[in-house]
Amino acid sequence: MIQEETQASSKGDTTLTLPSERELVISRTFSAPRAVVFEATTKPEHVRNWWGPRGMEMVDCQIDFRVGGSYRYAVRTPDGMEVAFSGVYREIEAPARIVHTEGYEAMPGHDYLSTVTYDEKDGRTTLTVHLLYQTAEDRDGHIASGMESGMRETWDRLAELVETLA
Repeated sequence: MIQEETQASSKGDTTLTLPSERELVISRTFSAPRAVVFEATTKPEHVRNWWGPRGMEMVDCQIDFRVGGSYRYAVRTPDGMEVAFSGVYREIEAPARIVHTEGYEAMPGHDYLSTVTYDEKDGRTTLTVHLLYQTAEDRDGHIASGMESGMRETWDRLAELVETLA
């Protein structure tokens, strides 16, 4: 069992911490202004170009970016399996903060709350995603699924995109 104290690992400047048994915090600094990072993470024409690990094909990218609106991202793995995540926007404070639910569609009933903040300093933006799970088992299951390597690769792709947009 993972202890409730903060644990961290990092590759590049992406950091994962576990502040409590139901939380996961992911943070990375991007070489782009906040408005650029915000746009890259909220507009389908950009999300299609970075969401998901390399080698996966984005097959669905729907974003109804408003409070009460929903989103759905789905990718197809090289072996043909579709993997989809979806949720509903609860709060939007452009370009500083977004709160939304998120769930892996293959496991309904285990949605978690995601609070995303965008903090700019000297033209660089720190993107922090705070995930709050319903249970410690949900959080630990998400971590055990291999999400960390996929998330790191996905955020590497986001870093590449925002540098071209900046």
